[in-house]
Amino acid sequence: MTAMATKLPELTAEEVREFLKSHPDFFKNNLDVVAELTPPERDLGNGILDFQHYMLKNLQQDSKELKSRYDLLVDFCRDNMSVQMQVHHAVMRLIRARSLEQLLEALTLDLVNLFNVDVVRMALESEVQHDTSYGEQAYSGIVFIEPGTVDAALGKRKNVLLVEDCGTKAPPGFDAIFADCADMIRSCALLRLQMETVDRNIILAFGVRHKDRFHPGQGIELLHFLAQVVAHQLDSYLKDLAI
Repeated sequence: MTAMATKLPELTAEEVREFLKSHPDFFKNNLDVVAELTPPERDLGNGILDFQHYMLKNLQQDSKELKSRYDLLVDFCRDNMSVQMQVHHAVMRLIRARSLEQLLEALTLDLVNLFNVDVVRMALESEVQHDTSYGEQAYSGIVFIEPGTVDAALGKRKNVLLVEDCGTKAPPGFDAIFADCADMIRSCALLRLQMETVDRNIILAFGVRHKDRFHPGQGIELLHFLAQVVAHQLDSYLKDLAI
């Protein structure tokens, strides 16, 4: 039989006093403990305030706020490293594509797993509802949107748009970009693909069913780099189709 754990007796105030007296450098080596202590108040009489007491309280508050900011910075760096690895894997998959079909498959299928999202769509502006420029094979991740939708969604100068809550503030063209699944998308990232030789307005869209996955506070440099790689690869295949 396993012996039951014996509950240790609580320390008394006198035992704590004796420990601190015998270890005078304890607080020097354990500064984090000081931040949790309640500073003593001194009655100096004649309405004199003990500014030392308030200064120590302020220092403790500053220490807690600094730790909170440090924790946020650590979380931000971890998220950034995660996105960096995802983008690197995605770029390697894209540059290994040897045909337009392989590239479209990588964009609309592989990126879902690489970025751990629910939907990836490549939305192309087209005058016709069903564009046949991409061969007979149907890719569920490709949709055709009305001309002007890209600029309406992103603006004429913005290349990346991050939306934290599509339920309350969906970008223009949202329903067309995420056709058949717009009702489940709660957060999205829209990337403009700018190609050099092919005159075609295209959005690469990532959608997830949870709010706050993408938000304006995130860095967009890596996503912009991904968009440039996709645009370059897509342009090299589409220019031969003369569309």
